[in-house]
Amino acid sequence: MKIGLIFPNKDRKDKTVHLGLGYVASYARSQHKDIQISILDTRVATKKESQIFFQTNFDLIGITVLSPVYDEVIEIFNRIRKTHPLTKICLGGAYVTTIMHEIFVDTPADFAVFGEGELIFSDVIFHLKSTLPIENIHGLMFRNAAGNIIINPPRAHIADLDTLPFPAYDLFPMQRYLIHRIATSRGCPYHCAFCNSSSIWQYRWRKRNAQNVVAEMEFLIQQYKHKTFCFSDNSFNIDMQRVDDFCDLLLNKKINVLWSTPVRVENIYPALAHKMKKAGCYNVGIGIESANNAVLAAMGKQTTIEKITESIAVFKQAKIEVLGQFVIGSPSDTLTTVKESLQYAKNSSLDFVMFYSVLPFKGTPQWDYVSKHGIFLFDVIHHYHSVKPRIVFETTEFSYQERLEAINLAKKAGYYSDSNDRDPFFDLGRDTVKRIQNTLPPFISNKIYLLFKNFYRKYLIRH
Repeated sequence: MKIGLIFPNKDRKDKTVHLGLGYVASYARSQHKDIQISILDTRVATKKESQIFFQTNFDLIGITVLSPVYDEVIEIFNRIRKTHPLTKICLGGAYVTTIMHEIFVDTPADFAVFGEGELIFSDVIFHLKSTLPIENIHGLMFRNAAGNIIINPPRAHIADLDTLPFPAYDLFPMQRYLIHRIATSRGCPYHCAFCNSSSIWQYRWRKRNAQNVVAEMEFLIQQYKHKTFCFSDNSFNIDMQRVDDFCDLLLNKKINVLWSTPVRVENIYPALAHKMKKAGCYNVGIGIESANNAVLAAMGKQTTIEKITESIAVFKQAKIEVLGQFVIGSPSDTLTTVKESLQYAKNSSLDFVMFYSVLPFKGTPQWDYVSKHGIFLFDVIHHYHSVKPRIVFETTEFSYQERLEAINLAKKAGYYSDSNDRDPFFDLGRDTVKRIQNTLPPFISNKIYLLFKNFYRKYLIRH
């Protein structure tokens, strides 16, 4: 059986391995020894590689669906249906889990996976082999013979992530990616109003153990050369003992790598921050969201600006760069509170600052807040990403014009971002750094990488 997996993202800025598809592929291969899998990443694939992929007669094609690339998903879906009308198509990904059966409106797919995809997609393969009735596949949506959409019961989350094989990196053109991206955990136990990821994972946090993560890092270095690592977690440091164990392993094994990660501010102390730095951590991202404590409370952040400031100082004392991320438009946010956040950012010791317009997704408290207290300016979620300026709703306490003023103030400060579009100059810089990292010893290449990154952020990213 031939299976194709597609990551639509041809116009996105970053070149990144899609870990979800990598895990789906590796688990499927562990359960089905007779299958052949190909992965198409439209961001890095050549024209010839894309042509070969779409000319292949697959038995099943899986397409991951993210809201920012929804138009490309439709384009790909129609292309497959035109050239291979009998090929079974299965959709999955975060956006499917967000909008559920609505995914069938524009994409009359054969199947759609909601929730965690590895076991469900493997069961779809069993179904196509006529060894598993479709109604027994929990976590699957499909149309029955009468054309009705059937939503099977949800699938329980995988209890032990360490039982999953590493992503099928061999199916990706690994030499085309600047960084090694790893997911060391899934989900988040916190309830931030805007967080679509946390709601998808039902506010649970599951971790891989430190040994398993380091083993994957060693594998990637051995197979695909030395690169900087970036952790794709919602929050890496929910379990501080795991962070401590992870750093000890890197230090004891003398694995000389750079790595960056998102963190929760509550879960840090000076000794751990210094150990992270010694083990190669050069950057952490903190979701500050707002400098106003009332807004932080209303959005369920479960912290204060005083605690955030204290934690920033801990990382800075350890000589770890800190990226502070803020959002405009959380519950209780106003033009006045955004101005507070901007002033805080300017006076803080943050190395980098980014402001974003909050986007309400179904299933989040942010969506419920807008539904009750505001007005949606756009009915379709995937249209949010093409809106400029990025204002998709307003409330009585924070009008459209005030939101526009807030965005312009953030832009003037050099902090605002509403685009993740492909940038040839960005590609050139990153590809240059990648070649340096692959040819020079880690000690030298790590320093050069940091110099390039800091130059880009400080002098180019604002323009």
